[in-house]
Amino acid sequence: MFEETIQLRVRYHDCDPLGIVYHGHYAKFFEIGRTEAMRKHDFSYTKLEELGFAMPVVEMNVKFFRPARYDELMDIKTIIRDWPEKKIVFISEIYNQHEQLLTSCETTFVYVKKDSLRRCHIPEIVLDHLKPFFAEEFKKIKEERKAKDKAGKGIHKI
Repeated sequence: MFEETIQLRVRYHDCDPLGIVYHGHYAKFFEIGRTEAMRKHDFSYTKLEELGFAMPVVEMNVKFFRPARYDELMDIKTIIRDWPEKKIVFISEIYNQHEQLLTSCETTFVYVKKDSLRRCHIPEIVLDHLKPFFAEEFKKIKEERKAKDKAGKGIHKI
């Protein structure tokens, strides 16, 4: 599982007259979290684009629990829980400085060739960057396959 947290302070221009973050700005916060999480691990959208790929959003589900307020520090946690197959799903959670969950989001992306916008497989460079975070999952899969193979060898066909 991939997980990274960055910190961001709520700015005045992100708030309504009551000092509460306008709901439309959360998509920007989630993007900042994803972008900076990738950058912390020596990968960026720029590299992906240079290789001729893009990642359009195909679904976004946001849940609001508490408001973020002007000048508060927010922790933006970015998580990839499942190994990406045909799409990649980012879970984002924003906490205030009191460690209270403010909002959560699940954003689904697909990969396309930048020049044609045709869907494509997840680029190997992305998978290579994610493999170290899913080592435990790969180990479990190998062990399950090994156990299944071993169990299958004990069965005699008539």
